[in-house]
Amino acid sequence: MGTNMTPMMKQFLELKKQYPDAILFFRVGDFYEMFHDDAILASKILNIVLTTRDKNKENSVPLCGIPFHAATGYIHKLIKAGYSVAVCEQVEDAVLGKGLIRREVSRVITPGTLIESELLSPKENNYIAAMAWDFKTPLPKAKEIGVAFLDLSTGAFLFFLAHSFEEAENELAKIDPKELVLPQVATAATNRANPLGSLGTQATLSEGGEGVRFVSPLYFAQDESYQLLRQHFQIHSVTALGKEGYDLIAAGALLAHVKETQKGVVSTITALQSYPLGEFMQIHSLAQQHLNIVPKNKDKKDTEGTLLQILDYTMTAMGGRLLRHWLLHPLLAPTKIIERQKEVNFFYQNLSLRQTCHDLLKKMADMERLIGRISLNSANPRDLAALKNSILLLPEIKKALGLETAWDNLDDVSDIIHQAIVDDPPLSLKDGGVIKEGYLAALDALRRFQREGKSMLIEIELKERQKTGIESLKVRYNAVFGYYIEVGEIHLKKIPPDYIRKQTLTRAERFTTTALKEIEDQLLGATEKLIALEQDVFATIRQRLTTKIVRIQAMAGKIALLDAHLSLAEAAHQNRYVCPEVNDSLTVRIIEGRHPVLDKMLSHFVPNDTHFDPPTDRLLLITGPNMAGKSTYMQQVALIVLMAQIGSFVPAKEATIGVCDQIFARVGASDALTKGMSTFMVEMTEMAQILRHATSRSLILLDELGRGTSTFDGISIAWAIAEHVQTLEARTLFATHYHELTQLALTHEGIKNYHVLIREWNDEIIFLRKVIKGGSDKSYGIEVGRLAGLPQKIISRAKEILQQLEMADLKSPLAGVGHLAGVAPLGGVSGSLFASSVVVTPSEGHPIIKALRSIDSNAITPLQAIQMLADLSEQARREAL
Repeated sequence: MGTNMTPMMKQFLELKKQYPDAILFFRVGDFYEMFHDDAILASKILNIVLTTRDKNKENSVPLCGIPFHAATGYIHKLIKAGYSVAVCEQVEDAVLGKGLIRREVSRVITPGTLIESELLSPKENNYIAAMAWDFKTPLPKAKEIGVAFLDLSTGAFLFFLAHSFEEAENELAKIDPKELVLPQVATAATNRANPLGSLGTQATLSEGGEGVRFVSPLYFAQDESYQLLRQHFQIHSVTALGKEGYDLIAAGALLAHVKETQKGVVSTITALQSYPLGEFMQIHSLAQQHLNIVPKNKDKKDTEGTLLQILDYTMTAMGGRLLRHWLLHPLLAPTKIIERQKEVNFFYQNLSLRQTCHDLLKKMADMERLIGRISLNSANPRDLAALKNSILLLPEIKKALGLETAWDNLDDVSDIIHQAIVDDPPLSLKDGGVIKEGYLAALDALRRFQREGKSMLIEIELKERQKTGIESLKVRYNAVFGYYIEVGEIHLKKIPPDYIRKQTLTRAERFTTTALKEIEDQLLGATEKLIALEQDVFATIRQRLTTKIVRIQAMAGKIALLDAHLSLAEAAHQNRYVCPEVNDSLTVRIIEGRHPVLDKMLSHFVPNDTHFDPPTDRLLLITGPNMAGKSTYMQQVALIVLMAQIGSFVPAKEATIGVCDQIFARVGASDALTKGMSTFMVEMTEMAQILRHATSRSLILLDELGRGTSTFDGISIAWAIAEHVQTLEARTLFATHYHELTQLALTHEGIKNYHVLIREWNDEIIFLRKVIKGGSDKSYGIEVGRLAGLPQKIISRAKEILQQLEMADLKSPLAGVGHLAGVAPLGGVSGSLFASSVVVTPSEGHPIIKALRSIDSNAITPLQAIQMLADLSEQARREAL
């Protein structure tokens, strides 16, 4: 770039240095303009024309621009693409300013700091989170991890302390932050390691759209963090917020980052709330995905096929966000669950009241986000009108509920808006007409002058027509030339000498006069003063409302709570749910339970019973072919437990639920396959995590464990894991196609066999979707293949092969060896091992017979038994050769 840089371009570059990682929206009149690399990048993402500011090659600067009034949509595109936007405004009037107009960055917009309603999902919080720990320790090995998270649009600010990386990561999966703030990688001199350690967890934390944002490590310094918290909340010590620790350090760091991006305007943050993980059921991330509690795809807000879709009858965005939070944070204390049940039951029993409340809540705007925008100086006139109209509903809701106390109608808040703002204001202050007549004498005077000025213009037009004799003469106005007198070309000879030419058109001329210029100056000055005065009045009203923010937030919370209770009551009514008994026992008893999602989607859903009663019924081993309904059944049980613990009624004829502290699920191969891990490695890694954390109060779902390796290894692993899980005493649903595992129930008291009922008819199978006691002794794999559409030729050949294997198995001299060790016979599987063996009858002194006699079936494990069987099989093969 040349040395003849313009003052404005110097100003741009100075501001750009302060925000190198953001795209700078530089306000120039009615446009936001971008220059240099920002322009090149933005033009591609936004699909807008890239041009240059100066055609002179030496000073040519890439340029693109957008109208300021359309900025929101363009900002959204950039944010979705993963970029931040620094909004630079003109902070002095372009007319009054002399020379270069002063500009300042008013706000840095990032994915986690959005407050614009059109850019946010109404029924989902938009969180930004921060993590703090002993940075000398790699994150995955940290013993204490503090996490704070904030929704700037509502002011919700919470924090918790996790005692492992897995615990923190599971909770972050629920919170679903759009942005995660971490300290920058520091130099070795400070003895701080890469905060993401060696595990490569950045990808994990960033999956699905969250961005990891690195900020100054000073934000995470304990003294600076605590000092900022004390200043913001005006407290003497941070112990007023909670026990000193990494969680408060994370909160202070997050507050520092948000203050920096919002230029200190964070009055929406009025409280910091401790978030005790021990009060909620932990739903581990794989279980969250498997159970389809909320939408998995963050770019797709459709709730189709999720539990949220089935239970969400909320009328307000506030209630929708709270219901979503409940679904991901079921309660552990039966007393609190029962309190919520009572509220739900009250509305369930009162249909008329429920309908009245729904009708009122339908008219309610998002009070949380409205007051958030007001306190962040981003509200427009219509936001204030919407807040007023919502507040005016509060007395009606109070009356409907029959409340006498603990309710704030916010009359003074609605009065502030009602007295000042017109009932149907324009969207923008620049349109004028926002402040009511009679509110401010100075405004009324300016408006009177405007009205009188228009009359004066009409008088001038009549006077000039009489003076010139030109009946078609008109006094008009446009934004470029102001007020002017327009005369057609055929009357130009009649123009008086005191007319001053302003513009020549094809068939007309435009003029002004001294008298018209004086009126123009007065009128234009009055309009500018009027708009400026309305803006000042609006800012004052907005500031007055900000002083009421705590009360408004409190009432918004009560409306959300009411809406969520009503939603669960409506769901119970619409879907034929019953109120479950919830207690501290380990019993789970469900009579005629139904899958809440499929029950709504299918015309006929077959209900099933479930009975956990430790220690006798602890691990339910469910056999049956694929497609028979094992996975659906397991999902159904977990969802009913979850629903019961949020205080909801459940899809069953009757239910007793002993609270669960955690839900685990080992299902499918997950996304780790794309990271280079084999199916079997994924299974074992996830299973190891479950075994480390499960307790006797947990609920574990294991679906087809061991299928990621060979059949022989798969049975061995599944067998051993089933035994170990049984010793944990956790309530477990273990679905498997290895029907050999049914033998476990013969030697382990806590394991019970169940299978999905199948009927065979004319060489076909019919899935009855009924789970009953007893084990399955057949896999029906070939029949399932036929149902899936495999060609008949393949089906026929598969049956021939199966018959040969089964016959070989029956002829094997080692058939039934497993019984000696308490291991199930391997059926068709073992047949593949012995298919090539020669049938012999070994003598009494044969080594194989001696080996069998030496086995103490009570002293070996199933894995040892299977290994012995493999060794004996190999020995038999060698002798046959």
